[in-house]
Formats: sequence, structure tokens, C-alpha cells
Amino acid sequence: LMRRVLVWHVPQVRGDDGSQGPVFYADHDYTPGALRLYARLAPNGADLTVDIRADGASILTSRYATLNKGGNLEEHAEDYPSREPIIAEGSTISFHIISTGGAEDITGQLEMESISDSDERSE
Repeated sequence: LMRRVLVWHVPQVRGDDGSQGPVFYADHDYTPGALRLYARLAPNGADLTVDIRADGASILTSRYATLNKGGNLEEHAEDYPSREPIIAEGSTISFHIISTGGAEDITGQLEMESISDSDERSE
């Protein structure tokens, strides 16, 4: 299986609730794996909460991924449903900051595993 790692680095959060940082294209069908969050300046007012979306729909449960107040790194931020979602080939994958909690210089990292029958492209 092929593994792909997406990284979003958001040095300064925009005030809108749109996606932050780059938007990625799913070149295969994927299941999400580890989701890590890091903030150079830890959230001090509340938790940092983020959402990862494929074609605008959250891949997380109703709870967002969280970096707890006072922390700089969360290695297990994901909260997937009991049955992992599938990120379909052709989807766009985006990173949304729901609440900074006062965090700054934020990085999100999502590992994904390809579930396609073949990782070879036919010509």
C-alpha cells in the first residue's frame, strides 16, 4: 500500500472560516491515519480545534481534532468514526481551523493509506 503524508503549515491564521494553507488532491482512494497537530506558541485561552475536509465534508466525527490548551504537540489528534471514512480519488482535502485558542504558527500533518487495488497508473 502507498502512504501519503499531507502537511499544512499556517504561520498566520486568516480571520475567515475557509480552508487554511494548501488544498490537496487525492490521486487515489485513501483512508486517513495519524493526524498530528503542532503549534509553536501553544494555545493559551482554549484548545486549538481543527477539521480536515474532503470535498467540504469532515473526515472526523462530530468532535474536531484538538491540541489541548498549554500543549505544543498532539500526536494522536484524530477522532474518526468507528468505521474509517474513505477519501475518494479526485477529492480535494483541506485544513480548517475552527478555533485557535490563542495558538500561533500551526502545523497539521495527516497520514493516509492508499486503498486502491493498484498504485500503478495505467497509460
